[in-house]
Amino acid sequence: MDHRPGSVPDYTAAALTMAWVVLTLTLLIVWGLWGFVAALALAWSVHLAIREAGARLERARAAWDARVEAAIARGRAKGR
Repeated sequence: MDHRPGSVPDYTAAALTMAWVVLTLTLLIVWGLWGFVAALALAWSVHLAIREAGARLERARAAWDARVEAAIARGRAKGR
């Protein structure tokens, strides 16, 4: 008998849509409570956080690629 699970539905679009809704509502609430400048400052800080997370992810990927290349080179050197 085959008991392997089937494929899983892709909820990426739904998750991104809900993240957008939550962010928009949060900015509207901040705007209503403390004004436009506070909402603008919050939006800018979220932008910077997302940009930093992207840069950190890119650095981690580059480090991973370097480790993989080094491991492949060591494997090739041992095989000679």
